[in-house]
Amino acid sequence: MQSPVIAVLLTILGTSGTFGQVFNLSSAECFNPKAVAAINLFMEWSAFNEDASDGYCYDNHGSGYEGGQNFISCGGCLKFNCTSRPCDDRDGSKFKMFWVLESVATQCCQDCEGKIFPPNRVVSTTSLGDKCDTLEQAICKTSSDLSSAGTVGTIEVSYTSGNCCLDENTWSPAGTTILEKDTCSARTCMQGRPAQWDRQTKYQGGCGCCEYQSALLLPGDCQTLLDGRQACCCDGEMVVTVDQIAEEQPPMA
Repeated sequence: MQSPVIAVLLTILGTSGTFGQVFNLSSAECFNPKAVAAINLFMEWSAFNEDASDGYCYDNHGSGYEGGQNFISCGGCLKFNCTSRPCDDRDGSKFKMFWVLESVATQCCQDCEGKIFPPNRVVSTTSLGDKCDTLEQAICKTSSDLSSAGTVGTIEVSYTSGNCCLDENTWSPAGTTILEKDTCSARTCMQGRPAQWDRQTKYQGGCGCCEYQSALLLPGDCQTLLDGRQACCCDGEMVVTVDQIAEEQPPMA
């Protein structure tokens, strides 16, 4: 007896632009602060040459980066640039070097709070509190951008239920069993995360079964009807034999 599990995932695309995003750099920050902990965005370093050629920005491991060099963090999403600004300081320096966020990679996503997420990262998970125990989950996904021949990040929202299974356009509660005579099988909604259809196949032939009084009958199986006649399953239909029909007909005058 086969028992495959059918998982159902209803996916609804979010409103992120498929043909490129406009990131808000002023509010952009990595979803995980530890992912950008390798550099200090509040530090400045002195440069003494008139062209700032002796200036460097540093990461927290002590490695130096010349002006114009980049540091990539947050799973490849955030690109920081080592930048300089004129500053005649008491120490004799002419410039101050510091890190500035230059851009966000197009394959990443930004939520409404400004947080940046790499591809395939969960953006949010929300319980809807309904009888089906539905969870709403937003995930950063990449899709093709035909206008630039590259990829862009989009936030896709999916819904999974712990207590209901999706049957075409209808949610069925856990414990519901649906007979499918066309495949000689029955599937039952099993509770879980997500809830899943568990299919039980009665006849490996896969066709020709019948449904009678909320039960599946195999080809050739017979049942006694309320009027005492025998009906048998034949090519998906319950049929009465010819001799039984003839016995019920009145004799010819």
